[in-house]
Amino acid sequence: MVADARTVFSPADPHIRQIDPWRDGRAVANLLETSFRDEAMNDDGIRLIHALRNYGLLDALTLGGSTGFVWVEEGQLIANASVQRNYTRRDTWIIGNVATQPAYRNRGIGRAVVEACIQYAASRGAHYIALQADVNNKPALHLYEKLGFQRLGEVTHYLRPAELDPPDDELPRRTRKARWSDRAAVWALAQRNVPERFTFAEPFDANMYRLGLRWSLLNALNGNIEQWRVMDAGKGGELLGAVRTRATFEGSYHHLEVLPNANATVEDAVHLIESGLRRLEDYATKPVYAAHACIDETPHAALRAAGFRPTRTLVHMRLELDECED
Repeated sequence: MVADARTVFSPADPHIRQIDPWRDGRAVANLLETSFRDEAMNDDGIRLIHALRNYGLLDALTLGGSTGFVWVEEGQLIANASVQRNYTRRDTWIIGNVATQPAYRNRGIGRAVVEACIQYAASRGAHYIALQADVNNKPALHLYEKLGFQRLGEVTHYLRPAELDPPDDELPRRTRKARWSDRAAVWALAQRNVPERFTFAEPFDANMYRLGLRWSLLNALNGNIEQWRVMDAGKGGELLGAVRTRATFEGSYHHLEVLPNANATVEDAVHLIESGLRRLEDYATKPVYAAHACIDETPHAALRAAGFRPTRTLVHMRLELDECED
């Protein structure tokens, strides 16, 4: 199924060709909008569709690291799948934006363009292929499992509506702004809450969790849009948890990430979340986005208690090419 890594890949099926964004951009944008209109689309998806529909030189530079394959039949673009290298794991490529026109489904077309992406990545030395699929999309999950993908776990995504009242400012202040001396404890929390298996299908930038001079300088240059707050455990420099907030000026929502330790209660995690929400009050009112791996219930219960509503749960999956047959 997978081409030898030393070969130059060329699609075997005459209906499949590598995407040309200049020619195919608008048709792919329309296909993605049709296919995912019932799913919550994040800012990245919105930006991608806008870029494809209005493709120009700047977009060519921005999207230059990704490619994909389309199925064309009688001059009509029927299906699409994109593939790009995971920039934080050089041995891994990520497949996304898999979509087929509704009238052409159940013909193996989606499988064909996904296989083209797998073979393309294999021909460039990939060891792993990763992707994400909605937990409710049973046909897609079944397809990927037939192709040899293994489930790594689930991540639930949340939004807190902008119209909700901010947290009560009179609540006890149990958190403080993080210091450089907290960097080892914050990094340990990040490793606990984002296990390695969740870094294949979504790039994991460790620099965001390594407090210090580099992080501080980059954050200052960006306008101090990020802030870390922590909750002390009261012994040996251990932290009960941390929360990272990222304010956005152009996106449709702000970001919040809560990282409790194994001993934190739901109440502890709620206090962390609410301290982050209070910090975001200094910026334009927007919904707040959060996501968390489904490894224990504490952060999820705390997010719901703080007004966050689940929008979707994505299954992270990985294919190890060394285990595939040629």
